[in-house]
Amino acid sequence: MAMDLFEAAYWLRVVDNQGYGSLRIPSPRDDQITTLLRTWIALDAKDRLAAAEGIREDRRFTLLAYAERMASLAVRERNQDYIILGLAGLGTDGWRGDWQDNAAIISLHYGAAGKLGLPPQPVFETAAALLSANPALALRSFLNRLPQDKTLEAMGYIAGQDDDGFRYERTW
Repeated sequence: MAMDLFEAAYWLRVVDNQGYGSLRIPSPRDDQITTLLRTWIALDAKDRLAAAEGIREDRRFTLLAYAERMASLAVRERNQDYIILGLAGLGTDGWRGDWQDNAAIISLHYGAAGKLGLPPQPVFETAAALLSANPALALRSFLNRLPQDKTLEAMGYIAGQDDDGFRYERTW
C-alpha cells in the first residue's frame, strides 16, 4: 500500500545511518533510497502525499543527507536525474521540520544544474511538481533570490573533491 511506503523503509532511521553523509558516493544506501524515491515518484499525486505522511522525523535526516549526496553525484555523472531525485528527497516530507535544514541544500542542486549547463528553472519545476505545497514553493522561490543569496558559500558549502571525484562539502 502506498501509505506504508516510507513506514516500511525502517532502514531510513537515523540510528541505522550514522556516518551516511560522509560515505563514498554512490553507496548501497544511495541505491536503496533512489529505488524508494523512484517508487514514490511513480505514484499518483494523492498517493505520493499519503505516503509522505509516513516519513518520521528520524528518517527525515537521512533523506537530507541523500539530497546533499545526489547533488554531488549529479555533477560527477553529469546526470540531471540525480538533481531531481535529490530535490524530491529533500521535499518528500513536506518540510514538516526546520525549513532551514532543507533550504541550504537547495543551493547544491542549483549549483549542480549550473555545472551541467542546465537552466535550473525547468529542473526545479520538475521536482516541485512532485512535492506538496511548502517544498514546491520553496524550490520555486529559491530561483527568485538575488544571485548572491543562491551561492554555495552563502548556504555554507563549497565545491570540493574527494578520492572519487567532485563533491560538495559543508563549511559549517
